[in-house]
Amino acid sequence: MKKQIAALFTVLALFLSMGTFVSAEQATDQMKKTVEDGLKKEHKDMKEGTLTISDIQSFPNEDSELDASEVTIGIAHFETVRDNIFYFDHSKFVFYNPDTNELVAEAAAAKANPKLIDYKDAHESDIGTHMDVVVVTLLLSILIIVPLLILTVWEKRQYLTTKFKIENNLFNQDNLYR
Repeated sequence: MKKQIAALFTVLALFLSMGTFVSAEQATDQMKKTVEDGLKKEHKDMKEGTLTISDIQSFPNEDSELDASEVTIGIAHFETVRDNIFYFDHSKFVFYNPDTNELVAEAAAAKANPKLIDYKDAHESDIGTHMDVVVVTLLLSILIIVPLLILTVWEKRQYLTTKFKIENNLFNQDNLYR
């Protein structure tokens, strides 16, 4: 009986935990296209097809100067590639006006609803730029490997006159120790 109750409780907890993911708002195609166009203006080296928008929420507009009924906020994740070597993963807040299909400036969105600031504070740890360090580490390792190769492989093949003179007794050192 205890095993059945534990199994029932586990299944119930599993279904309740999935409920939060199901109710999340999804980005529309128009929103993705607008955000991608806005980010391409800012990041010329943005990699094609890497944009995803997560944690989307809409808040009603309380600012009379902003021409929108609501402001949608989300976290945009995308990649940039510089010189085909340096890969960066970016995460940043995007503010979207669904009425006019335009991006909203952060200052204007902050005036629109104070809940947007609370949203930003709650998700501040998700924002940032991260560099793929594998390529940079390989490039920096060349700075160590090449001199080591020169010292170990090439230097051993160099002609050393002192070694030659000692081996052929040109310093006449054998007479000193006899």
